[in-house]
Amino acid sequence: MRNVKDFATHEEQLEILEKRGLQVIDKAAAKRILSRENYYALIDGYKEPFLEHDIKLNPYGLERYQEETEFSHIYALHRFDRDLRMLLLNELLKFEKNIKSKLAYRFSEKFKEAGSFLEPGNYSEDSQHHHERDRIISTLDNLIKSHKKRDKVRYPAIREFYDKHKDVPLWVLVNFLSLGQITHFYTVIDEELRDKIARDFAEEYSEQYDLVSLKAGELDAILRIVFPYRNKSAHEEILYRYHLTHPVELDELEKRLEMDEGSLSGATVFSLLSLVKLTSTKADYDQFSLKLTQLINELKASVQTQAFTKIMNDAGFNG
Repeated sequence: MRNVKDFATHEEQLEILEKRGLQVIDKAAAKRILSRENYYALIDGYKEPFLEHDIKLNPYGLERYQEETEFSHIYALHRFDRDLRMLLLNELLKFEKNIKSKLAYRFSEKFKEAGSFLEPGNYSEDSQHHHERDRIISTLDNLIKSHKKRDKVRYPAIREFYDKHKDVPLWVLVNFLSLGQITHFYTVIDEELRDKIARDFAEEYSEQYDLVSLKAGELDAILRIVFPYRNKSAHEEILYRYHLTHPVELDELEKRLEMDEGSLSGATVFSLLSLVKLTSTKADYDQFSLKLTQLINELKASVQTQAFTKIMNDAGFNG
């Protein structure tokens, strides 16, 4: 018996799948796909909705595929998930740029002195935030210091700005912070600034849709949702069935937006897709929604009904 860790050629990999009930209609195409995508990433990553779990049909709980399942069905789900990641990442990067811009603007508006973001007194007075505040200040300070040197410049744009102006303001530096760092930055600024930034997002939404309010704590929650999904999308990890460990509290915002319970706080891909409307322009969201519908319809036409239902449930589309 072959050990699961033993090397197997693409032909042998397909033979294993066929013994488990998977139909491989075009073996040449299947081998090309395995060569490009990797057996583990493709099969182990996307086989679950196609496996037979009915105890009457699979009484011994073996790894068996549902009747009429084809290799192309698994690949269709793989393509759907890749396209979903790209579609979603595009919108999340826009949101990332948006909050960086708002944070830098509001902070610099209140603290106009050069280097004001390096002063601990310009942040929250809450002692529980001081450790994270000091890390943010250190990160910003190191970004500036590293580009005063003449060797190993990581970000030429910062060096260029510093050489020209002998200073690097916050609205330049935020572009070189990660979303995780920006999330912490938003947490440690004072409540007046946090509220202003949350209102900025609410006003953008209200100008395009119905009037809505957004609390600073709710923007914290949105950032906690967006951050892991943004990383999943950027790093080619399985997205469609990824769930946050714990749902995020956004019940009040759901009520104000007249959304079904769990639409935003359900900790599923569907929750994140619902948030896109709140953080995007109407034009961007309309395009996003259209492309998402097309992706879902293409998947529905490419796999069996039972598998499609399982995929949609895993993604949080329970309706």
